[in-house]
Amino acid sequence: MRYAIWNNKGGTGKTFLTFVVACEYANKHPDRNVVMLDLCPQANLSEIVLGGNAKGPKILSELIEKHRTIGGYFDDRIDSPQKVTGTEATFLIDNLTSYNKALPSNVFFVAGDSSLELQAQTISNISTQPLPLDSWVNVHNWLLDLIRGIEAKLHNSVFFIDCNPSFASYTELAILAAERLIVPCSADGSSARAVDNMGRLVYGTGNANEYGTATFSFRARSNHLALPSIHVVTLNRSTQYDKKASRSFDAMFQEIKRRIANLEKTGLVQFSVDFDHRFMDIPDAHSVAVACSYEGTPLSSLKMGPHQIHDKMVQVNSAPYKHYEECLERLVATL
Repeated sequence: MRYAIWNNKGGTGKTFLTFVVACEYANKHPDRNVVMLDLCPQANLSEIVLGGNAKGPKILSELIEKHRTIGGYFDDRIDSPQKVTGTEATFLIDNLTSYNKALPSNVFFVAGDSSLELQAQTISNISTQPLPLDSWVNVHNWLLDLIRGIEAKLHNSVFFIDCNPSFASYTELAILAAERLIVPCSADGSSARAVDNMGRLVYGTGNANEYGTATFSFRARSNHLALPSIHVVTLNRSTQYDKKASRSFDAMFQEIKRRIANLEKTGLVQFSVDFDHRFMDIPDAHSVAVACSYEGTPLSSLKMGPHQIHDKMVQVNSAPYKHYEECLERLVATL
């Protein structure tokens, strides 16, 4: 199974959710190979995975210099846009615990790269060339080609793709490589509007029809490329009382649910679970997220108590940790 974690809005907790969900899934399924892919040019997931915010940036810079990132693979595909290179599996970091001993041994990684922003326009230009006739399909399968190359090396694998909010060409590749979407939302009007944007951009709902054959959804469907189903919408970073979202947060969550229901009514959007099971309330992780990200530590391995974060001491308390862990386990159980 291939999951993309995406929302057309920044700041909803996509990257941290990708990290903790993938690691928790790996712990729960030691017989599976779990592969994270960083499709965001900010490469924040890469810093966390490669040892945390403190150590990860240096390691990521070394991988970029060695051309061993998603940007490196896309560089190779720019030189060979219509055919796979045969070197797909070489971009997989399969010795991940040598960088970060806290990770489960069945976790693997494809690192991010800031060059994605520079490559975006070139990728788009190549995909719209008139010849060969299947240029758009070939280019939009680049990430899926990479994943299939990895699958040939790592059998019994599940993939988690961290996406950038922007619906740039590299995000289009991520969407088409995924079978299911995990959509993190926060309790604000921007997240509600982002649900509508997701419908227009990915599935062609609403006024996207005004753009006719130029839309991503039209091109994907006309070329018989499957669009991912929406699997779960996480109502993320909520302020909670007695393990329930506060009244103001819940009001926004209800609006997000209403807009998801409207997407379903269009008949253009597929969902992998019924309405009552497609929403997960995830509390704000606060110091838990800070400590996990800074140290590159999965949630299950995080120690309670003080943590040195830069020049400050941050306290991780058991009560919020346990509550977040319970919510995360419920989410992972749906995958």
